[in-house]
Amino acid sequence: MNDFASRPVWRAHPPRDVLGTATLGWGLVGASAIAGRTIHAVRDQHPLPAGGGQGAVTHSRIIGIFSHNEHRARQFAVDHAVPQVFVNLADLLAHPDIHCVYISSHPRHHAQAVMAALAAGKHVLCEPPLALTLDDAQTAAHTALSRGLVLGVNYLRRADPALRALREQLASGAIGDLLGGRISNAIALRPALQTWRLRPGGGGVLLDRTLHSVDLIRYLLRDEAAAVHALSTQRILGSDQSGEESQVEEDVVSHLSLRRSRLVFQLHDSFLVPHTPTTVEIYGGAGTLVARHCLTDDPPSELYLIRHGHSSTLPLFAIDLYQHAIQVFAEAVRGQGVPLASGTDGVQSLAIVLAAQEAIRRKRQVTLPPPRAA
Repeated sequence: MNDFASRPVWRAHPPRDVLGTATLGWGLVGASAIAGRTIHAVRDQHPLPAGGGQGAVTHSRIIGIFSHNEHRARQFAVDHAVPQVFVNLADLLAHPDIHCVYISSHPRHHAQAVMAALAAGKHVLCEPPLALTLDDAQTAAHTALSRGLVLGVNYLRRADPALRALREQLASGAIGDLLGGRISNAIALRPALQTWRLRPGGGGVLLDRTLHSVDLIRYLLRDEAAAVHALSTQRILGSDQSGEESQVEEDVVSHLSLRRSRLVFQLHDSFLVPHTPTTVEIYGGAGTLVARHCLTDDPPSELYLIRHGHSSTLPLFAIDLYQHAIQVFAEAVRGQGVPLASGTDGVQSLAIVLAAQEAIRRKRQVTLPPPRAA
């Protein structure tokens, strides 16, 4: 039985605990660059009124950090004014003032850290991927639901103004019946990032870029994948590694067949292509929607509506993606709404990427089973 075999349906879960207006304490797992951005997002949250005439309290504050590299954690704490450094993950998770754990460590550590945090009764926001195997991702999502805890997967691009507006345009039928589309998530991998991303066990463009692309398809189209075909075109950056088995995909073209609409979308995810903007294009019988610069932080994203050969720019409201992601996660912890992407979203997108890996290996299309109810 492979990873895509049928699995038990998840049962009803108890309502999650809802915190009051007290400040949320955050623990960090991983001293990554994106953790630095997230710290600012936590500290920039708008204040909430406290009861009993105590004035305002902030949404969130940083309590401490754990990293598998203690030296890196201590330097990170100095650079970002993090109050405490924890040598052991268990000590961070035992801290009574930590309610939420943000995980941005190496992907190979995600599943273990997520499960440990959930076992300690903490709400979790994890960078993609949620895990490296479908079994581990399913277990994490199921555990969060059964314990009444919030598990979010930080698919940050769901907050991008152009993509949010694109989703609204699709929902309103702005371009008529949909015909298909494509995503280009091709950005040259900067030298500083050419480390673990070029190695097995969590690296590769599929887990780093395609994971975000397939999540966007699910988010924008409100549909699930029925089948995927993928081709790894070339390897350049990791070509000095010994042996084919030690290499990971650096440039992948995928075709994703959707279950409800039966549309086919093309994805190009690459570490190798410079000098091109990231784009999301959705084709319809009455027009085309094109979002540009929507998978990077700079420059700001743009959204165009193309009809009869004429292109018009649609107005967007600028937001800080990182701050918005933390805001909606904190609101979910307080019982108001849901995070940008749930643990179930993390499971479904990972299933598609693992199917793409299998399609590359087998050189044929791979069919996915229907998603299971959460």
